[in-house]
Amino acid sequence: MASFDTLIRGGRIVDGTGCPGYYADIGISGGRIAAIGQLRDAQATTVIDARGKTVAPGHVAQHAHYDVALFWDPYLSNSGENGVTTVVNANCGFGVAPARPADRERTMQMLETTEQIPVAHQRDALPWDWESFPEYLARVGGLDKGVNILSYLPLNPLLVYVMGVDAAKHHRPSEAEMAQIHRLINEAMDAGAIGISMSSMGAEGNTHLDCDGTPMPTDVLDQEVILDICRALVERGEGVIQLLSHLVIYGDRSLTERVLELAQGSGVTVVHNAFITSDLMPEMIDRDLAWLDGLRAHGYDVTANCFLHRGWIEAGMRQLDVACGMLTSVRKIAACKSDVEVLDLVADPDYRAAFAAEYAEKGSTNGANGLEGQIVIAVGHEPALQGYLDRCIGDIAEELGCGPVETLLELATRSRLALQLRSPPVASTDPRQAARMLGHTATVVGGSDGGAHTKSFGMGHVPTDLLIWLGREEKLMSQEELHFHLALKPARAVQVADRGALLPGFWADILIYDLDELYFDTFRYEIVHDMPHGDWRRKGRAGGYDYILVNGGITHRRDEPTGVTSGQLLRPAGRGRAALAAV
Repeated sequence: MASFDTLIRGGRIVDGTGCPGYYADIGISGGRIAAIGQLRDAQATTVIDARGKTVAPGHVAQHAHYDVALFWDPYLSNSGENGVTTVVNANCGFGVAPARPADRERTMQMLETTEQIPVAHQRDALPWDWESFPEYLARVGGLDKGVNILSYLPLNPLLVYVMGVDAAKHHRPSEAEMAQIHRLINEAMDAGAIGISMSSMGAEGNTHLDCDGTPMPTDVLDQEVILDICRALVERGEGVIQLLSHLVIYGDRSLTERVLELAQGSGVTVVHNAFITSDLMPEMIDRDLAWLDGLRAHGYDVTANCFLHRGWIEAGMRQLDVACGMLTSVRKIAACKSDVEVLDLVADPDYRAAFAAEYAEKGSTNGANGLEGQIVIAVGHEPALQGYLDRCIGDIAEELGCGPVETLLELATRSRLALQLRSPPVASTDPRQAARMLGHTATVVGGSDGGAHTKSFGMGHVPTDLLIWLGREEKLMSQEELHFHLALKPARAVQVADRGALLPGFWADILIYDLDELYFDTFRYEIVHDMPHGDWRRKGRAGGYDYILVNGGITHRRDEPTGVTSGQLLRPAGRGRAALAAV
């Protein structure tokens, strides 16, 4: 008689491969799927009755920034309670290693302005008992984790480590510095990095700003330097290059093309960032997918990270750069060190005129579908302002007889920065666009940015939203299709071989749920006070999974963590190693 650690009985198996679902039992031993079939006579320490439920692979979030949150939240809310069982950190070139002791404060300041992770949270949470990237990974390996973690080697701290901040922004690496960069990339890969990550959006049209308002080092690197850096992975013949080179109308995706040409046939995968669906520019989807098809036709190993779910931004003036940091005028707000500085800036007539002129020129490609559509959700306690609640800036501007920028700045000033705005959905509200984008062979779900921008949104619920929206509500995609796109497809995009599907021998990252019981509030984010020192963040009101298992351990029951921390640090196989190792 077979005996397992855990036995899941009677569920409908949607295995993540895209094949039709079927009814069977799953036996788990040692954290892996040991058997799938009719296991009526089997015994187990834990038995889960899954009759009437879907049993599916855990979601894989291949674009996240939980590098700091790991140190205070082992479940990485709100990804963990929404069925995400594997997370890839340190995207877009941002992270906390390598870093010399003298650079730690500067590294934290960079993360605060680029990813809106407050320095106060970082100081409280990070032990900073590492300098090198291998030392950092070893520290992560020793943390209690309710999800599996992979990490890129982020290029911004790497460049600062080798060259210093000023030199990294203004000079090409010398021959000796490039040799050191290559050595450190190889050292990180040997230790378990999945590859390298960077943003390379140039000085204009870029929301990633340093604490002094200037672009980050990787955003001003010459293309030839980037290619030289990427050559380290190409020469190894392994790894993933995550590259943000183009977004809507900003950036230059010829860089992605050049990196792909360099990497062709080497075993290196490129994740291009980013595609986005749009109601304002519906033609983008044809353009983007045709470009992607052309790259694949050349034999390039590329996938495109996509933002296509029903996410939005809630923000005050100090977080306005999350939505429209491409605008120079908004960057000036982001560079302010205090509310007093912001109020002085927005009261300046010359600044107001420059902001209005810039917005008139660049228009609604910025600001999550434009400033006009931003809805006022808070104005403080001033009685005269209460009539503006739940109205959009465009309507208020028409009533006041002025433009959207003047209206925004006036409300911010009169409310003493208590003004809070809710954007329209950032991506298209047309589910057919989302289904078409997601259904492409070489696209991969992204856009949650989990762990970053916590005072503007919390989008760890992305997979739950897509199951509800495209599966249950619109019936545009089957559960079989959706779980392939949410698990196995992103796992393979980042070269993870034994997760993302329910197959014998795969790790037991498993969801058990009823599709009709999943929920997501598309109206407002919830504000919770669970950050360091009781500080607040925004998170999506979403969930509804009966059980979430990570490596066979039950980490959540009906949205609540169980205290089990069975997650692992995943170390992709390098040369001389036969399989992905975990600690």
